[in-house]
Amino acid sequence: MDLQIKEKVVLITGGAKGIGAAIARACAHEGAVPVFVDRDAEAGKQLQSELQSAGKVCGQICVDLQAAENCSSAVERTLRDFGRLDVLVNNAGTNDRVGLEHGSPEKYVASCIAIFCITTTWPTTHCRR
Repeated sequence: MDLQIKEKVVLITGGAKGIGAAIARACAHEGAVPVFVDRDAEAGKQLQSELQSAGKVCGQICVDLQAAENCSSAVERTLRDFGRLDVLVNNAGTNDRVGLEHGSPEKYVASCIAIFCITTTWPTTHCRR
C-alpha cells in the first residue's frame, strides 16, 4: 500500500497502544516518521523501542492531552525535534462512561462535547499555527 506519506512527520494522539499504535506502525512501514503522543509512558517507550529496533525513525511524547497546554507542548516538541508537522491523527479518546442508559440526555451531550474538545479541537487548534 502506498499512503504517500514517505518522510512525512505524523503526529498521532493516543498513539502508544491499540489503534494508535497500529497507525504508528503502519506509518513507519510506509516510510513516515510517526510521533506518538500518549499518557502511558511505558507503552510509548515499548513502541519506540520496537520501531527503532526495526530501523525506523519515530518520536514519543508522554503527556495527558486533557489539558490544552499539553496539546500545544506536543506540537511544539514535534516541530522542535523534527522540524515540521505534516499530518495530525486525532486518535486519543476517553470514556467517562456517561451514556444515555446511565444518565440524562443533558449529561450525555455534555460528555460528548468535552470528549470532542479533548480529542479533536485542542490538538487541531494547536497545529493551525
